[in-house]
Amino acid sequence: MEKKKELYNYISRLDNLLPVLVKHFQVPDLHKLLGIKITFQQYLTLNILIKKGKCMVSDLSKNLGVALSTMTELVNRLAKKQFVKKIKDLKDRRIVWINLTEKGAKIIQEINRKKQKYILNVLEKLTERERKLLIDILEIISQVAKRIEMKGMRI
Repeated sequence: MEKKKELYNYISRLDNLLPVLVKHFQVPDLHKLLGIKITFQQYLTLNILIKKGKCMVSDLSKNLGVALSTMTELVNRLAKKQFVKKIKDLKDRRIVWINLTEKGAKIIQEINRKKQKYILNVLEKLTERERKLLIDILEIISQVAKRIEMKGMRI
């Protein structure tokens, strides 16, 4: 019983820490940073596209864990801003590929450059041992979360 109480104490501490970490390690205030209006979901979508290249809406939907209809709307908004373009597959007209435009690529590169600069500033304040420990623990947590998700044990 004492172990369970200790675990709930850790949960409480995590509940306090995670919002702070997410706030500081996700994307800085993009509107102030670049003068553009872009949501966190839009940022994540552009980031997937710059890393993976062209994707189908269904692939983006799976990557972000959102409904296909939600992803379609998100892509439509990005296309309206000219950050992405939709290209019909030449062999199968039912397939539509989503590609970054030059404008979209420039935006995501600039966001990532500023984000890296911010994170570098934080990491420089840690010792090498603390940095390694931080990354090792985050990788372990990520692996455990993926295993739990694969077993269908999500909330």
